[in-house]
Amino acid sequence: MVAALASFICISASQSHSRNRHFSAPPTSTNHFKVSIQRMVVVPVKCLQGQGVPLPLIGMVAYGIVTSLGLLLAKKSVPSGLGEDSGRLILLGTTTSMAAASAYFLYLLSTKFTGVSCSYCYASAALSFTLLFTTLKDLGWQQIQNVVGLQLFTAGLVVAALNTSYSTSEHVLTRLDFAYQPFYESQIATESSPLALSLAKHLHSVGAKMYGAFWCTHCQEQKQMFGEEAAKMLDYVECFPDGIRKGTKMAKACSDAGLEGFPTWVINGKVLNGIQDFTELAEASGFLLEDFQPS
Repeated sequence: MVAALASFICISASQSHSRNRHFSAPPTSTNHFKVSIQRMVVVPVKCLQGQGVPLPLIGMVAYGIVTSLGLLLAKKSVPSGLGEDSGRLILLGTTTSMAAASAYFLYLLSTKFTGVSCSYCYASAALSFTLLFTTLKDLGWQQIQNVVGLQLFTAGLVVAALNTSYSTSEHVLTRLDFAYQPFYESQIATESSPLALSLAKHLHSVGAKMYGAFWCTHCQEQKQMFGEEAAKMLDYVECFPDGIRKGTKMAKACSDAGLEGFPTWVINGKVLNGIQDFTELAEASGFLLEDFQPS
């Protein structure tokens, strides 16, 4: 059952990574990346060669280790060279690492990616903590007391490593390493609906700002959603008005806003990451959709 559930979570998360993303980080050829998408969060994690590793791959390996060891211990068929005690210790270390990583990722999700839905993250965290508690239950109180120091050290090491990697990745937003790309304006081909016009006018009146970049396809999708006429009413802030080249920094207004990616909306002090539909924008800005009457 554990194996099936773990495989489902990992495979589903891997598939979601290839779906349409709604939040773009600056394009880069550096070794770290951080992209928030609607159903999955990929956090930069360093491997031996310094390359970014997606969470689904790491999760699949971790769940595979736990499943294999759990089955071997349950059948009492642990290889003689390993031993049952060593097997349980490895299992405890792995589940402790998974629980610590899940706790850190949930912290990032709640503080850095507000407004992003990640059902796979919650399911994976629940499974990680369940596996940890199950492992602890099998060990017994006496053995837990003997290894609590090792658990705390393992958890601290995992969190410290992830935090260091995440902090390093944040430099991607202000330091871009790719060839020069001049600024260009994309054409908006869609026609604005009465609702889009009314909502855009309201967003402008409350001082709502949309931060984006000319190369960001999701920013263009958001504008296309409003249509040509309504998009002109939005208070749009271009973060790379002079194009991008190696060493280019975002415009000061964007840096001061502490953006995680594009598009980002700031409405009445609330930060919304990624493409927002009209319902979400209306709720954040106080626009009453039920009172809207097209002229």
